Amino acid sequence: MNFTADSRVLVQGIAEALGSLHVPIMRAYGTSIVAGVSAGYGGTTVEDIPVFDLVEQALDITDHIDTTIIFAPPYEVLDAALEAMAAGIRQLILITEGVPPLDMVRLLREAEATETLVVGSSSPGVIVPDQILLGTHPPYCYTSGPVGLISRSGTLTYEVALELTRAGLGQSIAVGIGGDRIHAKIALTVFCCSSGNSLKKMHIRW
Repeated sequence: MNFTADSRVLVQGIAEALGSLHVPIMRAYGTSIVAGVSAGYGGTTVEDIPVFDLVEQALDITDHIDTTIIFAPPYEVLDAALEAMAAGIRQLILITEGVPPLDMVRLLREAEATETLVVGSSSPGVIVPDQILLGTHPPYCYTSGPVGLISRSGTLTYEVALELTRAGLGQSIAVGIGGDRIHAKIALTVFCCSSGNSLKKMHIRW
């Protein structure tokens, strides 16, 4: 896992309502979004970000992409994820809610075979306070510090983070593992890998 301020990010489904809503917030936080993908929108831009029809077309304009955030409709998430993995992207964050369970089973099998990290589905994403926002976390709830958060509930994650912030306890990372019935099992590895060092405190909410 490598989520840093230098991470280069792709947004799949950037022209979807939720994608176009949160892209400006992520960019304002400092996230380096280098391209977007939405079928039928190739050649356009969203917030001055170039949009392509295919992931491989987006890769033509950049050396590499570290992470993709997927806002695609539920029945298109599997294809979007497989396309990203085929292009060599090894960190996927699935924001979309309601991905068909059998699609998630196939997606996670492919992710395991390609050693791809998957967060979600139905996830608010990942935030490393003061460094990078990948998803829909409200930035005002977070401040940097030693506490790691991992949760299945998006809204309760924000609430816990805000209370910690008010108590003077900043956060090192917050990860929403996803609220759908089938999601990636990253709970144990995320804290070992995040920030590249030891975390002094940990709050786990399922």
